Amino acid sequence: MFLVIRSILTLYSTVVLWTDIGTSGGMFFQYFTSMTFIGLHAYQVTALVHHIRYLYTKDISFFVNQPTALNYLYVYLYSTVVTFNIVTPVVFWAILAKAMAATTTMGVWMNVSVHGVSFFLMIFDVILNRMKLPIRMVVFPLITIIFYMLLAFVIYAVNHRWVYPFLDWYQGPSAAIWYFAVGIICVVAFFIQVLIHWLRDFVARKAGKMNNVEISDKDNDIAITKLEVDNSSSIV
Repeated sequence: MFLVIRSILTLYSTVVLWTDIGTSGGMFFQYFTSMTFIGLHAYQVTALVHHIRYLYTKDISFFVNQPTALNYLYVYLYSTVVTFNIVTPVVFWAILAKAMAATTTMGVWMNVSVHGVSFFLMIFDVILNRMKLPIRMVVFPLITIIFYMLLAFVIYAVNHRWVYPFLDWYQGPSAAIWYFAVGIICVVAFFIQVLIHWLRDFVARKAGKMNNVEISDKDNDIAITKLEVDNSSSIV
């Protein structure tokens, strides 16, 4: 059942993504929202492939034994997707919604899809999967969002416009506060997800699914341990 729902949600994100690309033109890759949705869609497709493969083989070893770089990318992708799909809706609806309000039916649907439905696509998967979110993974979304804020300067240098008004460095001392605030929001969103993951596993245990959770946790621990061992080996 989860596979069917996952397939439908992945199909929906595919339609939204390509519609957004087609209607945004050359500005698509300038927006943090666009990059966030690309990440969400990439995770959905990857998770769907792993899901199908697991149902076919009934074995988790294909994930554990794949190249270490792919495991790192998967962990990076997951940590950023679950974080940014909280950050993006919060920032948009709290700060940008009025200034960037859509005037057409297509625009309204797109705004709701990438700034609202995206959150529910993410949280649905978080609730039903058994991925772990170690605290140390906070560095991935934080570094990513810092790089995007640096990218905003490059975009301004090329187009002479700030993608988001609050990133305008020429608004005075308040600009530095905004940049710092975005970083804080990112970290807070990550730890909200850590709490959600803990609550999910806690409820699963209380609901009598202890064995399944323990088995899944073991698989996750094996994958993470493999990352660390392989990384140590490459350093040596």
